Amino acid sequence: MKKLILLPLSIVLLATTFFWTSCFKTDDGGWTDEEKASYEEVLSLQEEVSNNLDEWFLTMDSLDAIDMVQQSFADAPNVSKATINNKGIAVQYANGMRGGLFLKGKLLDYKKGTDIKPLGKDPNSLNNLKSLVNGRKMLQMDAAYTEFSYYTSQVHDLNSSNLSRVGISITEYLKDSEVTLDRLTQLAGYGIIDMSGHGIPWPKENYITEIYYLTGETVSTNTSKKYWDDIKIGSIPVVKAMSFTSGTKYCVSYDFINKYNDFSNDTIFFYGGFCYSFLGGWPDIIDDFGDGAYLGFDWSVQGYHCANWDINSLALMSDTSKTEPMTLEEWMNDGAVDKSYSNQEGRTVSIQYTGDGNLTLWGDISINIVAQSDDGAPVSKPGEAGVGYPFKCNVVSNISELEYIWDIGDGSSPVTASDEVTATWAEDGRYKLKVEVKDKSNGNSLGTAMASVQIGNDDILNFILSCNTIQYMFGPQDAIEFSPPGYSLSGNNYVGENIDMVWNGFNFSAINEWGDNKTTIDGSLSNDGKTISLVVELISSGELFQHEYTYTVTDLPFSYYEPNGIEHAWDRPGVVFEIFPPDIQNHLSLSGYVNYFGIYNVTGINWSVFDKSMITIFKWEK
Repeated sequence: MKKLILLPLSIVLLATTFFWTSCFKTDDGGWTDEEKASYEEVLSLQEEVSNNLDEWFLTMDSLDAIDMVQQSFADAPNVSKATINNKGIAVQYANGMRGGLFLKGKLLDYKKGTDIKPLGKDPNSLNNLKSLVNGRKMLQMDAAYTEFSYYTSQVHDLNSSNLSRVGISITEYLKDSEVTLDRLTQLAGYGIIDMSGHGIPWPKENYITEIYYLTGETVSTNTSKKYWDDIKIGSIPVVKAMSFTSGTKYCVSYDFINKYNDFSNDTIFFYGGFCYSFLGGWPDIIDDFGDGAYLGFDWSVQGYHCANWDINSLALMSDTSKTEPMTLEEWMNDGAVDKSYSNQEGRTVSIQYTGDGNLTLWGDISINIVAQSDDGAPVSKPGEAGVGYPFKCNVVSNISELEYIWDIGDGSSPVTASDEVTATWAEDGRYKLKVEVKDKSNGNSLGTAMASVQIGNDDILNFILSCNTIQYMFGPQDAIEFSPPGYSLSGNNYVGENIDMVWNGFNFSAINEWGDNKTTIDGSLSNDGKTISLVVELISSGELFQHEYTYTVTDLPFSYYEPNGIEHAWDRPGVVFEIFPPDIQNHLSLSGYVNYFGIYNVTGINWSVFDKSMITIFKWEK
């Protein structure tokens, strides 16, 4: 006797299309007595054969047992044809129904599979987001969740994290028996549909006319009555499942999805996460979309690859750290993750798509607080306690229904209002006015904007505006750009120049000339005194070097010093804006003295690790 072999992949049986003679209809759910009896006969036969198969598996080789099942169906008077395929046995019944047996061998140890990649990124501040077309929600379903939960759970968690960056949430997560015929008639209105589980080739894999999706719903009399017109023509096969999902289950074709769902107003990213999902008419689903694309597989697919492609596509297409959103076509052409693999039989299995290759999950959204004051400042400089100041939130987005949550930063509770508010602060101080913008349809955060507001005098800001000197200093990376070739740092590791500055409002300029050298600085100070932007030009030995800087307190290791946040540098009070590695001296190798300014030639430096260094604005009492 041959060794008992359990099939490595699901074996599925489908049953046939109903060819009914016209009969007088009763009021009992639209069935005639004859139709109902014929339906029950199909279920009874499948139950009987499955019970026999359990015993045959114990006494004979598994392939011989499968042959016995096929013959048992073929010999039944109500069966037109029974076909063995790689999912089980597909049965066409004489009454028009389709069904059979869905077999599954020993559960593969999915936990030995390679980790899903890429790992999800934690959502950052949602400042440059745009949701998918007209649907900002995702439906995830896995009718075989019990079997594939190791992968499906990762798909859910990583996609939830990644998609939150673009304002899309998984609003429904259906598992096993929750994936019903009724629920599959309600797929409209979603931006992303992720449909995972088992796909069944009909009648067999080397001659496919249709692909069926195995639901998690156990057959019941009431449901069968409701969808009888679809069952009797084979659009909904009923199969006996002998695996992790046990019992007699419904299957659906693409025709069923098309019949009961109106996608004409939707732009959809539809992921067919089941075997053979790019065959059997499923790609034609895009003909019903308003726009969008459908992804599927051209053969039976392993759980790891199915899940990895799912996560990878949504992770990269929702990556808002990029300058431009990745399109579906760009993802298909991206070589970081292969879009095909060779299975155990040596066949190449690929993910394919049809539809709009330019489909994206996000675009540019801008969210800004605009002061409505005459001078355009957040408040008149400085503002007064007890006075109301008007603000507006300007949003550029394709989402029309928005919600605005304002927080004036004084410890009071945030309030939901329109895009315009009048804010009043009761006491002097510096406040952060913040507005969070949400998609009203699903509550997803689209981003935030902030403005710094000064109520009463700001000693530090007033001090900066009274300063008359700027010291411009830079580290290795900029030294190599600004200094003549071969020269860089001074003896204290920075090149520095003290330059007289002239203010024009919040703008300033400074010029320093010595010999053939000239340094010109044009810059501006933000109205909260926390950010300096400037352009520096250096002419040295006839060569022009130019660079732009922005130093922002919220981004930099910055601190104010006593008294009142004013640093005493070289006995001259000043405010320092700095960004440089604290261990910068450890990276330097000084090779020689050049001139009395203390300029040294620096060698052996990884210049790319250094950033801009330091700007100091101070009073120099001359």
